[in-house]
Amino acid sequence: MPPQAGLTLRLGKQRLMQEELCSLLRCWSETSYRMQELRDHPDCARQEWAQLQDLEDPGLHCPSPTTVLGTAPPAFIQRRPRMAILREQGVNGHYELAAAFDRAGFECLDLHMSDLLAEPARLEDFQAVAAGGGFSYGDVLGAGTGWAKTLLCHPRLRDSFGAFFDRPDTLTIGICNGCQMISHLRELIPGSESWPQFLPNRSRQYESRIVMVEVLESPCVFTAGMAGLQLPVVVAHGEGRACFGQPDPGRHRP
Repeated sequence: MPPQAGLTLRLGKQRLMQEELCSLLRCWSETSYRMQELRDHPDCARQEWAQLQDLEDPGLHCPSPTTVLGTAPPAFIQRRPRMAILREQGVNGHYELAAAFDRAGFECLDLHMSDLLAEPARLEDFQAVAAGGGFSYGDVLGAGTGWAKTLLCHPRLRDSFGAFFDRPDTLTIGICNGCQMISHLRELIPGSESWPQFLPNRSRQYESRIVMVEVLESPCVFTAGMAGLQLPVVVAHGEGRACFGQPDPGRHRP
């Protein structure tokens, strides 16, 4: 959007109003900004206020990808790997996960934590695990913490997950609450020393927004061939601030 963009209202040949767009945006949003500055984290409110006035910000957009992602399983897959769609009380994203990985060529099975505790199912029988989103145990102990404690505090489950992560032929992905849960399992996962912990948002609010992301070059198999892709995605979390380094003793302080 050009910096000089504006709005002009005319009645016939008479110009009734002419204002720069930036001025109109300030008028429309300043009351909300002042309330947010008092109620929430003031620095976050000011950053959002400044971004609103940046008329060169392209906003949400979806440029054409340089590669076309396939919608069918690769032809070389002769046998569909077994994937456990892992869930716990309060998780609600398992249907979408199963649908996505079924299209990607996996044989997906619904696996509740109670199935692993009662032993009708074993992780040894799977090549992949996907932990989905939601609000496990209402996040009352922190996002994903109760779910993680279910297995960390159960010796047999702890050993079973540790053995799964040690295998060279397995894949694991955590999405939303599942990502927060898996971040608590660093002590069981080789090579996870640099992983972040997820702290309460600096804004002190549950954030539900549409944001722009760009896929970077990495060895991750889930984003292979997607480097450079930019797309809008939905984020929704109360503890989405990635903190790298030593565990923070004040984890639940904003």
